[in-house]
Amino acid sequence: MEFYWAYCDYNDLMTVTEELLSSMVLKIKGSYKFMYHKDGPDTEPVEIDFTPPFRRIPLVEGIEERLGVTIPKDDLYSEETR
Repeated sequence: MEFYWAYCDYNDLMTVTEELLSSMVLKIKGSYKFMYHKDGPDTEPVEIDFTPPFRRIPLVEGIEERLGVTIPKDDLYSEETR
């Protein structure tokens, strides 16, 4: 895929990042999926999947979901938002 960087937006950059990561994992591991032992080799592994396309989520919604908070969207620079 050819990009004209001066005309790219964040969607194009997400696509480039997705292609970079997934192709790198495929070249190194031979598959988009691999097992990872996050707490050492004697623990239960988890599967990590770099198969494109990646799930895309809005930044604020992702933060809210992960932290279990609600961010006031009417004024992102308010003291309450901080």
